[in-house]
Amino acid sequence: MGNGQALSVKEKMAYGCGDAASNMMWGMTSSYLMYYYTDIYGLPLVAVSWILLVARVVDAFCDPAIGYGVDRIGGLVVPRLIRFLAIPFGLTGFACFLALPLSPTGKIVWAGATYIVFGAIYSCINTPYGALAVMISRTATGRVGLNAFRMMGCQAGSLLVALLTIPAITWLGGGDSAAQHRYGMAVYVLALSVLGSILWLCVARGCTVRHPPAPVRQDLMVTLRHLLGNRHWVLSNLLAFFYFVGQAALFGFALYYARVILGGTEQLGANIITFITVLLFAGVPACLPLARWVGTVRSGIICLIAQGAAYLAMAVAGASMTGFFLSTALLALAQGVMSPLYYTLLADAVDDGDPRTSTGSAGLAYSINTWVTKLAMGLTGFVLAQFLSQGHYVEGGVTQPPGLSFWIMAGFVWLPLGAVCMQALCLLAWRDRKRVRNDA
Repeated sequence: MGNGQALSVKEKMAYGCGDAASNMMWGMTSSYLMYYYTDIYGLPLVAVSWILLVARVVDAFCDPAIGYGVDRIGGLVVPRLIRFLAIPFGLTGFACFLALPLSPTGKIVWAGATYIVFGAIYSCINTPYGALAVMISRTATGRVGLNAFRMMGCQAGSLLVALLTIPAITWLGGGDSAAQHRYGMAVYVLALSVLGSILWLCVARGCTVRHPPAPVRQDLMVTLRHLLGNRHWVLSNLLAFFYFVGQAALFGFALYYARVILGGTEQLGANIITFITVLLFAGVPACLPLARWVGTVRSGIICLIAQGAAYLAMAVAGASMTGFFLSTALLALAQGVMSPLYYTLLADAVDDGDPRTSTGSAGLAYSINTWVTKLAMGLTGFVLAQFLSQGHYVEGGVTQPPGLSFWIMAGFVWLPLGAVCMQALCLLAWRDRKRVRNDA
């Protein structure tokens, strides 16, 4: 952003298209993949839990590898890489929800393979995208603005999925049976995949790399030691991990919470996801004025206090629909306000490390952060599937065992409440330093 020139709204919107594309598929995998595996495709819960976990273990190699590659080649490769992977992103996302008529073992293999490949493509496109904000702007205001549009894109993609998924797969499939939902899901996700590829192409075309890091030829282990010595970078990754534990529990268990605790249907669960997504979106614009008023770290602590209070209120509300929606409204608004702060803190942490180590490692720094978020989602998905198994969940069953309620509450309320407490500890450990940035 040379010469103090502000970023245009058009470029911010182009940047936001990336998270819109990501979160259409991320929303599908986080909110509906477990439900698709168990109730539509008919996979056993034990297999589902391991598919979710193994896919994230594989990503442990993909994310750092692509980040390290970006660092070695240089920042100018990022738009070209996004353009090259836009269509494979859509194709592999579609394959995850394509229910091939295979044997029980074949279904497990197909589900695991497609999800693993999609995770790898997701890593290779989303990791450079995360590092792109550092390359577009070097000012705090510019980055908060970019990340605000990123979060609005994120919530827009999630909102689209929340609003349309259950009605769309029922309408496209022609009914409510598992076979009809399988067909409807395939057609629906195909449409999302095409749209997602187009949005990624908008990112590649509309964003300008103004501050490309020079290629870094430093040894991988040396770079990792530098990153691990960066206190803020470590804390920002812990923040992201526990944030996405909460997100995975909130969206992954919404359908089950609606049916088991609130006594509703899948449509009620979809309405809950829509409600949460709308309020997440509504909270994002308040981030910038709040951060200007009290500072980034204090803003995060305020939001976490509100989230903790919301989870406690939800636990007290139990099966009360009014109490549930009031507590969920507070939770979602607080999360929406806080969501851009995670990426702003991460960008600041990367900047903190570079002058002290004389190395630019934005690609690797962001790739590990992307892996951390997916590891959180994978581990939480594994735990949630195990909770369902412990509660003896009946796939597609009208009635469920009485003991299942305990495990649903544990996954939807108590697990994410613990994650909120851990985030608060991370922010309390953050040593905020004021720095003067120039538009260079």
